[in-house]
Amino acid sequence: MNRKSNDTPSGPALAADTPATRNAPETPAGRPTHRPSPHRRPGLTSKRRMLAATGAAVLAGSVLVTRITAFADPPATATTAADRPAACERQNPAQPQPPTQEPVPTSVSTVEQAYYCIFGNYYGGSRLDDRPLLQYAFQAVVKELRKRGLDQPDAVLPALTGDRGEDWSRFAGRLQTVLSALPVSSPAVGSDGGQTLRSSLALAAIQGMLAALHDNHAGYVSPGTTGSPTAGAPTWGLGISLNMTSPPAETAPDFTGPLFLTAVGSGTPAAAAGLKPGDVVESVDGVPVFTGGKLNPGVVDLLHPAYPQRTSVTITLRRPVTGRTRHVRLVPGALPSQPQPQVDAHLINGSIADIRFTAFYPGVAEDVLKAVAGLQATTPTKITGVVLDVRGNHGGVAQEGNVLLGAFVHGATVVSFCDADGACVPQRVDDSTPLLHLPLVTLTDDGCASACEVFATGVKDLDLGALIGTRTAGVNAGPALLYALNDGSMIRMPSQHVIGANGELIDGVGVPPDHYAPLTAADLSAGRDPALIKAASLLTQ
Repeated sequence: MNRKSNDTPSGPALAADTPATRNAPETPAGRPTHRPSPHRRPGLTSKRRMLAATGAAVLAGSVLVTRITAFADPPATATTAADRPAACERQNPAQPQPPTQEPVPTSVSTVEQAYYCIFGNYYGGSRLDDRPLLQYAFQAVVKELRKRGLDQPDAVLPALTGDRGEDWSRFAGRLQTVLSALPVSSPAVGSDGGQTLRSSLALAAIQGMLAALHDNHAGYVSPGTTGSPTAGAPTWGLGISLNMTSPPAETAPDFTGPLFLTAVGSGTPAAAAGLKPGDVVESVDGVPVFTGGKLNPGVVDLLHPAYPQRTSVTITLRRPVTGRTRHVRLVPGALPSQPQPQVDAHLINGSIADIRFTAFYPGVAEDVLKAVAGLQATTPTKITGVVLDVRGNHGGVAQEGNVLLGAFVHGATVVSFCDADGACVPQRVDDSTPLLHLPLVTLTDDGCASACEVFATGVKDLDLGALIGTRTAGVNAGPALLYALNDGSMIRMPSQHVIGANGELIDGVGVPPDHYAPLTAADLSAGRDPALIKAASLLTQ
């Protein structure tokens, strides 16, 4: 599961008032305070985006419609079901995708397919107002035109009525007019007669419609990809992770700093330069990270160069444990392949199983239970408690969390998946999992998202043990399904939303800890882990 909707299951989703990313000291005894973790780029979506005032965008949409009623609409007739392209096809993520075929251009037909796919399959799709979707779609097209220096006088959204068929016909006519007016021979369009350019604009329209949903589990999946990060895939950059889980531009209004490194990957440019977790970033290329107490998003973006950029950056860093400041010049490069997710297990204080995993990948529950058994086999002392560290866990398969929770309780409902009409399907713990009969403490932070939050809310609502750390991400709209389009791409969106066992909404809110214990730059630099120290204290009382 992967942020943006704030609707409750009983209310309409996106009705007319809603527009639619170990060599450190040990503490407690036995556990390194810093473990290498996969490189994380901030997510492409933000929990703050979900919290945006949705009504404002629709108001903007209605004003826009009012202002353009004087423009003549392209001659068109409302499409009927028989005129539409084939319906999008729901995909089974458990089955391998077919071999990649020859690329198929993204066309107006593909945009139409996505348009009706949203109404037919998205959470509350039957209640959606089409106008915000088409407004966002056209805004995305115009943005792409302007970015390429190809803006047009006729690139104006036609008047919309609220009738899906009629509005699509008007939108499609105007979009086709825009595409037909594009140059076919110029440096700006390349050597393929403008086909790539036209596809890019059609793609922008699809992405705009999905953005209008303001749902963190809705998104676009390029042809030939799976919609989720691929283990072993090459990555590019400096090799650092920051204490910022959302894109800088979206984080800027609320982020007060400091900005610091939470992980440094081995074999990366940052590691070669001697950077360490806890190092505080004070400036990049001479520009302060903060000006007047406000974050400079563009400065932070320099720390995440895109492939194949090799422009060097000079970072000014302060190491809290020594107080020293240094200037480091880094050149981006290819990073080591990301390893397969795995369970990291240690004994702390001689009898507490400390288990960390950064994804709810298929089979993780079994791996965790095997790790606990393995630790028990290596010590003559009986294990007296379990710490499950899901900080930085980006989610995955929610059912794995239900299996794991079955080791601590049976016969309980974790969450419910509910549609927009309030029909809910309870998600229960797996009673086939043998009970461990051990006390549990769970460590969380704002990197715990999606399926991780389902697990965390289960621990909290079922009173299975304390949560320690910071509030989770609030990125938990609902289980996303994949739908194939006629150009080989897919769109990802949920048909249900997640509701906690006590009826609470998790998306956009997150799961609060019982004991607040953030991991600061000073803690990382000094090799301390306050959350783990607190966990060990609770389990030894």
